Amino acid sequence: MTMEKFEDILDQISKPEVSGLKHEDMLAKSITKVKDKSAVSLWWLSIPVYMVAAFTMKSFYTPHLSIASALHELFDRKGYLAVLLFLILPIILIIINVINARQLFFLYGNRKRTAFLKLIYTEILIIFLSLVVLLIYFYETFTH
Repeated sequence: MTMEKFEDILDQISKPEVSGLKHEDMLAKSITKVKDKSAVSLWWLSIPVYMVAAFTMKSFYTPHLSIASALHELFDRKGYLAVLLFLILPIILIIINVINARQLFFLYGNRKRTAFLKLIYTEILIIFLSLVVLLIYFYETFTH
């Protein structure tokens, strides 16, 4: 092979073009799934948060009633409902959202951490609110 033929072959070679990266598609699909799960988690978490807000309002407008006594009354009357809404549900939501954040963390790679935190702020909020609901449950059961 002569040098001219080799140069002609090199001139004809073009760089390969990648139309789409598989990793970006996987990340986009995962983000969509996580957002859907976060929306469902927020709706489920809104039930105990709404109940605490209702008891707070009730304590403001009913004389000699505190939030703690209203929650004690709920726990005495409907113990199974209190365990379901204030213990089991927050634990399940924490597990689901930690798994979602972990999955996105591994797919997100070495990009900026602040962008990643902006991406999972809903999961962080759900985990925080679930912990607050769990603290309310443990406070009421141990002071009761």
